[in-house]
Amino acid sequence: MHHSEIASRTFDRDASLVLVGIRGCGKRSLGFVAATALKRRFITEDHYFKEVTGVTRHEYLQRYGSQEFQRRDIEVLTMMLDNHRSRCVIECGLGSLTRPVQDHLRRYATTNPVVHLVRDINYIQQLLGLDNQSIRLLREGDPVHRTCSNFEFYNVEDQTRVGIPSDGGSPDRRSADYSFKLQDVKEDFTRFVQFITGADVNHSSYDSPFVLLETPPELRSFTHAILVRSSDLMANTVHLEELESGGDAIELCVDRWDPDMAVTVSKQVSLLRRNARTPVILSVDPSSTGIKTVDSPACLNILEHGLRLAVEYLVVDLDQDQAQLAQIVRGRGKTKIIGQQILKPSSGITWGDKSCVALYHDAEKLGCQLVRLLRVATEREDNAAVAEFTNKIRSLPGEHPPLIAYNIGRLGRTSQVFNSILTGVTHPAITSTGNEYDPQIASRDAVRALFQSYMLDPLQFYILGASVAYSLSPAMHNAAIQHCGMSHTYSIPDSPSLAALERLGRDPHFGGASVVQPWRVQVYQKLASKSRHAEAIGAINTIMPLRGRADGTMFSLQEQASRRNQAGRVLGWYGENTDWVGIMTCITRHLSPRNAISARTTGLVIGAGGMARAAIYAMLRLGCRRVFIYNRTQSHAEDVARHFNSWASSQVDSAEVVRVLRSTQDDWPIDACPPSLIASCVPADPDRDEPPANFEMPMQWLGSPTGGVVLELAYKPLDTPLLRQMRRIRSEMGRPWVLSDGLENVTEQGIAQFELMTGRKAPRRLMTLEVLRNYEGESGRFDEKTIQARLDGAGSPIGWVNKE
Repeated sequence: MHHSEIASRTFDRDASLVLVGIRGCGKRSLGFVAATALKRRFITEDHYFKEVTGVTRHEYLQRYGSQEFQRRDIEVLTMMLDNHRSRCVIECGLGSLTRPVQDHLRRYATTNPVVHLVRDINYIQQLLGLDNQSIRLLREGDPVHRTCSNFEFYNVEDQTRVGIPSDGGSPDRRSADYSFKLQDVKEDFTRFVQFITGADVNHSSYDSPFVLLETPPELRSFTHAILVRSSDLMANTVHLEELESGGDAIELCVDRWDPDMAVTVSKQVSLLRRNARTPVILSVDPSSTGIKTVDSPACLNILEHGLRLAVEYLVVDLDQDQAQLAQIVRGRGKTKIIGQQILKPSSGITWGDKSCVALYHDAEKLGCQLVRLLRVATEREDNAAVAEFTNKIRSLPGEHPPLIAYNIGRLGRTSQVFNSILTGVTHPAITSTGNEYDPQIASRDAVRALFQSYMLDPLQFYILGASVAYSLSPAMHNAAIQHCGMSHTYSIPDSPSLAALERLGRDPHFGGASVVQPWRVQVYQKLASKSRHAEAIGAINTIMPLRGRADGTMFSLQEQASRRNQAGRVLGWYGENTDWVGIMTCITRHLSPRNAISARTTGLVIGAGGMARAAIYAMLRLGCRRVFIYNRTQSHAEDVARHFNSWASSQVDSAEVVRVLRSTQDDWPIDACPPSLIASCVPADPDRDEPPANFEMPMQWLGSPTGGVVLELAYKPLDTPLLRQMRRIRSEMGRPWVLSDGLENVTEQGIAQFELMTGRKAPRRLMTLEVLRNYEGESGRFDEKTIQARLDGAGSPIGWVNKE
């Protein structure tokens, strides 16, 4: 590919998204996912053809013959594209294999995102039941889609649910798996289309500098990028599922290249996204097989391919041809470019040289969003020199790109520990040796070194409330703290009281606290600041210290977030609520495409306490605009409804989003669809104002023909009457209700809380394991088999579903 061919990826935010690819690649299912995520109209080639001609494509072919059919098909397809240039998701079927349509798509791709969907060809053959000749023709036709598209997405199969075809879910309507099509890829593709269209910008769910998802790693302190080589992935020397923690980004270094490697790299990026759930950095090792130099066509092809895959960061070598670099920067779309220079001993350049500062400015002039300068250390003194260089760049007046600068090789490890953003690290999940300049320290070693050198301080975290003796939080948080290499502790205070909270919460080593009943209200009134989510919910479950300068002025929230693991005088508390995040995560995970939230979606919340408020807020944030609340004490339900309707009138342009149901004997309101989102927020140990713990759903409220999600937030007991009832109904009526028990939400809100309080990525699997190991139910503890079964499903739609 000649560099002048690098596509532009800057579009109007509303530009329609087009999906192309061979049969069986998942265009229909993923188109539906994209339309739901972007809140757009979904147009399919088959449906549009019938709309225009009055007959199906097959009928038209039978009636008029293949030549006339092809002419009309091309005409209709180009009309479909031209008449729907904005606010649509368009699926292009077989017509995209004809030359006139490909030419039209190439022109279309100058103004719109056109995504080439790729899938394992053997899987497609099995899915469609094709013979070898048919699959060979499909395989030969597919590469042409790369030439008429500007993005690529590899549709990775779900690895956990063996035997369930990803496109169909389970064929049994009574099964919990029935309604799940491409469930795991739903999350991946949602993030992908939101990124390439810019829909995730300024539309965040969290809006807080404390939330890791909201703040890119270059704006946080001591962030790490796990380096994985494409050759290691090909050799199966990486345990992918373990990469979920130990890095704030993952760097895929492409060190093999030939014409067939493009699909391999596409698949590797998708696998890393699926398992690590962090931004991807793509870099090239120019000394490797098939690449040779930074100016080779192969190197440029890899960089262009990285832009097609919409990686979050792309590393370019500043020695590369300047015209090529300018092309890449122009075609970057939403990808951030990291301008890199590796200073070898033979270059003779030291950190003190003016040429180092000049390199930084060259990268800035080129339009790089970040600059990475690495030098092979030849003596330990080089570590002090790089710190001096970093300070020099930081002290430049005005706004400049963030700098990544450290020494590589064994002698450079000190500077790797102290470099503040996106230091390259290794990971215990990678079993190959790499080369001598690859990272040699893991994230947990770097974090441990920061505590040992007093850059970070050991802090005390607590859980505060009346019934915390049996809390699962200490086990979950302490395991995660240790796993990440931190020196903090998380404990239950000896004599919990509000006076104790005042004392503990003013200690310079106070790190934060989980707050449960009955102190949430009292603590809420003592906060110096709170997130807009806590404000909207009217309840908190997390407090964090606010620190400041010696003169008593408080740091900004952005600064507080970057100083999270440092002790200091506490000037006030910041309040946050992670219950709604846990609930939102559970709903999103379990919601099938057919129950995607739309203008017709209805939610139902049982209870009127803090958790019920969090559930209502989660549903509203997900786009549900009609939530019903039922509580035995009606006046409490009315208070909650009044609170959210007042909030909604200023936030979501809707006067009445929450309505009160007065009696379980009443029919479901005729002006609303039956609920497909149900959250039972009846506490395990209810007080007199709450519905009884043995609450069951009135049958006349369960009319949703497509089932939905039922969240049971109580977990003592774990198998509640509601869950038993819903399993019975699912079995008898064949409705695909997906059930989530209380332990799932405990884990999810705890994961969100850990990341808020420490600023480190949570080891999800480990925290889930600790909850399962330490939970003591009516029948004692889970056995290892049950733990493993639930753990294997953690993060997948069926892992937490209760089965008979």
